[in-house]
Amino acid sequence: METAVSHVIVDRHDDVLWITVNRPEKANAMTVAMVEQISEAIVAGGGDPAIRAVLLTGAGERLFTAGVDVREKAEDGDVARQRERRSRALAALQDAVIDAPKPVVVVLNGAAIGGGAMLALLADACVAVDTAELALPEIDLGIATYSGANILATIGGRALALDLIQSGRRMPASEAMSRGLLQSVASRDGLTSAAMAVATKLGEKDAAVFADNKRWINRALKAALAEAREEHARHRARAAQ
Repeated sequence: METAVSHVIVDRHDDVLWITVNRPEKANAMTVAMVEQISEAIVAGGGDPAIRAVLLTGAGERLFTAGVDVREKAEDGDVARQRERRSRALAALQDAVIDAPKPVVVVLNGAAIGGGAMLALLADACVAVDTAELALPEIDLGIATYSGANILATIGGRALALDLIQSGRRMPASEAMSRGLLQSVASRDGLTSAAMAVATKLGEKDAAVFADNKRWINRALKAALAEAREEHARHRARAAQ
């Protein structure tokens, strides 16, 4: 099944839901509408008793997603309001990933940059093609990433956050695997089967217990995200003055 907007494709394969960011000509950057669509698909999959796992990937071989499309113009011309729309939509997508009672597996078909890297880190599992990379390069764009910093610090500690956030470097899949950020690395031809293997393994667990464990495991992450979002809001308010 393809959704009304072809930039997001939702396919169901037996008891697994595949969501594909389908905008490779724009680095799979997500418009606000795309972010909202992906969130809705994840929430729907999480609430469907016939779905055992949700997989999120990107089209093409270069990028999983570069995050939200910061070049998207507001229809009403209000730049500040558009920033708020992007911020709210991205927060809702992050919440959909970490609050979904079912396993959410990110499948990196290519590099995960900025907001895309955050989604990979927030997922229950991440499987990557061997040429994939993770990067939070906001510092090189003159932008602070409070959410990225808090996510990395919570997941991997201060040293990992300092490494990626303050350098803006790209971490190759092999290193991300060795540092516990990925569950599996596969060749291009083996990526789908590797992702399905992880999804199947997680989806076979008792659904209620998996959901309870996930909620408990993610409580520190949710608190960190809430703190980061408050700081982002203060930062936007200062910038608007």
